[in-house]
Amino acid sequence: MNQLILPYQKNIKRTFDSFFSDNDKNLQIVDSLKNIFDRENSQTYLWGQKCSGKSHLLYSACNYYSKKNKKCIYLPLKEKNMFGDDILNSFVDYDLICIDDIDEIFGINNWEYSFFVLINKILEKSKKIIFTSSSSLALNKINLKDLQSRISWGLIYMIENPNENIKKSIINKIVSENDYNISTNVIDYLLNNKERDTFFLIENIHKIGRYSLSLNKKISVRDLKLIIN
Repeated sequence: MNQLILPYQKNIKRTFDSFFSDNDKNLQIVDSLKNIFDRENSQTYLWGQKCSGKSHLLYSACNYYSKKNKKCIYLPLKEKNMFGDDILNSFVDYDLICIDDIDEIFGINNWEYSFFVLINKILEKSKKIIFTSSSSLALNKINLKDLQSRISWGLIYMIENPNENIKKSIINKIVSENDYNISTNVIDYLLNNKERDTFFLIENIHKIGRYSLSLNKKISVRDLKLIIN
């Protein structure tokens, strides 16, 4: 199999088409990723807040290019305790390497050095690598300055946060994908009356959705006080 994604919910396909945004800057990022093999630059660094769509874009890139017979790999560094930095040794064999939450290893010397080595090999072989992070590269504390220099050679984009209409589209998509039995009034209530940060909206919709599945009933606004604070 040409595509290896760890871990990956194969029943939920994330694609560029399902990356909801009406922001020109975000659409420019999608266009850039779709054309990553048409330019000389080997690296792209994406950063943004939680639930801004960073992981979605990486999954989308893997799905998009695997259909074009490219060998793709996705590595979530929030799960780095499940493997060691030697996992990177074979990554240069892939056409596209997607590294989620690169900032998770900043300040960890062995990981930093392993990525420095990997990037050098990628540059030599004209492979492509996409990093995501929760903060700007300038704000990250990287011990190995050569690594910071290497990453800085690439394209750097900030993902803009979704507006209210896009948040609603995202939540409706989550409800549909997971077969949650949730009233549209609940979605409107969350958007208008609760924490409006995208991360907490998504966290709450999953909590409500799991509750709906456990009881096999449709959740209405009056049920919310039993589920969320």
